[in-house]
Amino acid sequence: MNISLRSFAQVAVKSVANLSLNQFLQSGNLKLPVTTAVFNMGSATDCPSKKLGFCQAYKSNGKHCCYAMKAERTMYPHVLPYRTTQEKYWKQVTVEKFVTEFLLINALKKIPFTAIRFNESGDFWSQKCVDKLEEISHKLSLFGIKVYCYTARKDLDFSKVKHTIISGSNFQKDGIPNIFKMILKEEDRPKGYGVCKRDCSVCNRCMKRNMKTVILVH
Repeated sequence: MNISLRSFAQVAVKSVANLSLNQFLQSGNLKLPVTTAVFNMGSATDCPSKKLGFCQAYKSNGKHCCYAMKAERTMYPHVLPYRTTQEKYWKQVTVEKFVTEFLLINALKKIPFTAIRFNESGDFWSQKCVDKLEEISHKLSLFGIKVYCYTARKDLDFSKVKHTIISGSNFQKDGIPNIFKMILKEEDRPKGYGVCKRDCSVCNRCMKRNMKTVILVH
């Protein structure tokens, strides 16, 4: 008799509510399809790239066009506390627990995740976070799950990253195959760059390698 992963998951956990990761995973958003999970290492308010001056969307005069920041400050009052709890979870969870719970949650879903995007808000806190995410990506890749994210942390070492698809915020380096550049108007688009459609249900550039993409400030 063949036992499916879903059958095993149903035996292992009575409900996804019993899995701590479940409360920190989001199924898509306004841009992403429900087949893409979203998990944040932290908030835009406390984003390390903003504090280091690396963020394209945040200027030294205090002005910004960061949509994640807008959500936390003016649009949805529950967002900042939620992302703060995601940060606490990320910093204490082990690779093994994250992967195990993600796979169990996925096995119980009617429409399973095929990808997970990290850091709709925030960024890598440290080199340890880069290494941790790469280990998670490696393990999830064995089950056909793509892991991708964006980063402005050009100061960190990504040379050992092989399984996480990363788009650098206006930079590329070893381990970061994609570049994502913010522009003010269409005429500023460099030659060879595609344009972000702002609708991931019709585009998957960020889940491919060796992509150069611009996004218009909005």
